[in-house]
Amino acid sequence: MIGTLGNVVFSVSSNRVLTPTGISGTSGSDWGSHDVVHGKVRSEWVGPKCKTYKFDMTLRAQDGVPPRRTLNQLQQMAESANAYYFVLGGQPMADNPFKITSLSDEWGAVLHGGALIECKVSVELEEYL
Repeated sequence: MIGTLGNVVFSVSSNRVLTPTGISGTSGSDWGSHDVVHGKVRSEWVGPKCKTYKFDMTLRAQDGVPPRRTLNQLQQMAESANAYYFVLGGQPMADNPFKITSLSDEWGAVLHGGALIECKVSVELEEYL
């Protein structure tokens, strides 16, 4: 197992391949500014920003991942009011769970009758407090 997002398991085996790719994240802090008469503006640290991550996944039937079912599962997660732990390599990516703020899909291969065979999914997460 590579990791998880909620109950979506990232793994590589002879029967199944589902991995996040192009993972990028941001973190930082918020600062306030206070005007000073006849002086430079003073900065004040307010607190840390919520972490964010973006990544892609390719859902392919030939890799043992049912694209339509997995896409539906991810869409339900994105449209819910729930937050999910994002774990890679056994380590949570933050102390808190993440909400899915954006989910986009690009259908790559569809067979006669509308059977989805391959789909690229882009996921954006933000730490939930």
